[in-house]
Amino acid sequence: MPPPPMDRRDFLKAAGLIAATPLLDACGESGLARVSPTTPTTPTLPDPVFPAPGQEPASFDFPLVLALPFAHGVASGDPLSDRVIVWTRITEIVPSAPSIAVRWQVSTSPTMSPVLKSGTQSTSAARDWTVKVDVTGLAPATTYYYRFSALGQRSITGRTRTAPASMVDNIRFAVVACSSYWSSTWSGYQHIAEKNDLDLVVHCGDYIYDFIDQDEFVRSRKNSRDLGFVDNRDWLDITELRRRYALYRSDPQLMRAHQQHPWFIVWDNHDIDEGYGNELETPFDGMQSTTTLEQTTQVFWEWTPSRPPLGDGSGRFLLVDDGSYPAPADNKLLYRRLPYGPLAEFFGVDTQIGLPGHGLTLDSSHLPEGTPSLYGRPQFEWFTGGMVAAEQAGVKWKIVNNQTWFAPADTPDVIAGFPSVPKIGISRWSDYAGERTALCEALRGSNPANLRVRGTVLVSGDSHGNFGSDVIETTQLVSAYQPGLPGRSTRNGSTTANAAAGAVRLTSGNVAVLNNRAASVGVEFAPSSLGRGGADELVLRALVDGGAPLNDATITSSIVAAKALETVVLTANKNVQFIDWVDHGYGIVDLTADRAIFEYWWQDKLTVDSLDVLGMQMVSWGADDATALPQPHYRDQLDYVLTHGMTVAATTGTRVSEPAPLTEVVMPR
Repeated sequence: MPPPPMDRRDFLKAAGLIAATPLLDACGESGLARVSPTTPTTPTLPDPVFPAPGQEPASFDFPLVLALPFAHGVASGDPLSDRVIVWTRITEIVPSAPSIAVRWQVSTSPTMSPVLKSGTQSTSAARDWTVKVDVTGLAPATTYYYRFSALGQRSITGRTRTAPASMVDNIRFAVVACSSYWSSTWSGYQHIAEKNDLDLVVHCGDYIYDFIDQDEFVRSRKNSRDLGFVDNRDWLDITELRRRYALYRSDPQLMRAHQQHPWFIVWDNHDIDEGYGNELETPFDGMQSTTTLEQTTQVFWEWTPSRPPLGDGSGRFLLVDDGSYPAPADNKLLYRRLPYGPLAEFFGVDTQIGLPGHGLTLDSSHLPEGTPSLYGRPQFEWFTGGMVAAEQAGVKWKIVNNQTWFAPADTPDVIAGFPSVPKIGISRWSDYAGERTALCEALRGSNPANLRVRGTVLVSGDSHGNFGSDVIETTQLVSAYQPGLPGRSTRNGSTTANAAAGAVRLTSGNVAVLNNRAASVGVEFAPSSLGRGGADELVLRALVDGGAPLNDATITSSIVAAKALETVVLTANKNVQFIDWVDHGYGIVDLTADRAIFEYWWQDKLTVDSLDVLGMQMVSWGADDATALPQPHYRDQLDYVLTHGMTVAATTGTRVSEPAPLTEVVMPR
């Protein structure tokens, strides 16, 4: 029997402590910088129905960013070629009625004239006063603007965009994951909001967090350091859970990013965790929590601009044509897909809800007896069948919105299937290697159509590191798959502390017409986290717990240790093409029929309005060219752009849309 997997955090702490201890220097006194939001204005006016921002009565303490009642902005998501979900919420100091009618309007102009579509939807406390409209009858690949009105007030205007139905030259989307409110000032969301050439924002899970990480109390609402404060600890019930989404949507950067782009969101563990738990001590007993899985998934659908699938497990959308609220038949079903014409199709999968901690039993009959499943048979068949159908339809790129690193990033095996040392457990797929193999084999052609699926791109989150990889299933050291030479990047991170950011393969491994990486069935792109800590911060905690002073020298040592770990992971895992476990931010994927460009954009998470730094750029090709110079091109492989004689230069879209205006007072409070 193979040894049990190690806990990812324990491994990183131990590995970093061993690597960094000899490097410690007792000099220096400064520690990590902490950035706090501006203190809001103290309420001084009486309690009108809709006071000016910052003038709400002291008795009303709820996270807000804009004026009541549309105090959490607007959002859109899950666009199809003829429809899109638009969202808002009504927030009052005291509810004025059991039900409130909300008017919505859609236009092709940011001035909202002329209005092309309109209607009314009622909301109530049963859905936490949220409004979700499936706007129909729209034109493909078209930018629209929308707004809401109710109670004599009007929301800000949002911008969205429908999916193309036919071939387009270019599709661009941002990739975000692991966005802890307390861990970062979220400059990345600000930069995403300012881009006017994006078609979509893809969030890979952990859209919200249930607790503050031990080492990452960077900011908090109202500058509170009280760990018992409802906005600083895990939720105890559904009311507090809903408030957590309000806290997130009270951030100006996130509010603006939602205002400007449609989103495609999947959940991960922090989004739907029904249990109580904090890394920092709080004065609450976890037994007080009444939150259930049914509630955590319910609130996800209430507060995200997502279109639920049908309740039959088919993955097909619930399509609402009459303007009523699209309520899910089964809150726990997440997987769904967005067709984007012949150039791309987006699949959102669920590798979280089937984990043992949630108490559900998944059907694993599609796998050999005794093999555990993360997908479950209905999702496995939906996904593999959909990927094959997309290939048969001639779709160039199949984009998988995937929670956690899929490709191996672990201790290798000398002999396939016989681990000689414990698995690190960086990704949950270490425990589901059998299903990972089955998925790769299905993409390779072991499917009812006997068809090889090309152009698979997994965009992933969870591990808080920048990761780029070919997709293979084996961690075996000796195999026909042969990668290029490992080395260090010459590019720098968002701060001077992360010079030569990341380990990267400097060659492709392919020689002349010999494709040494033909076993790869796709590529994986994980652009770190929007703030949640990486290996350097875990190592830093291990060093401090071991008695090292928290000063510049110790921080530098933790980064050096993280860099050593990056090199070890890349060298030991032949499929890994790039890894940086220090910097944080978001990613941009730029698609054409010829190639997919993957950009890692980083920001200093401790600095407000941090600069946007292009840290690394990778490429995957849309067609094979065995004679291309300076290196042959092969599909389903990820390479450093320099390998192919390209330069690292930011891509831009082939079209831009006028941004939605924001003239209202923005005040997080």
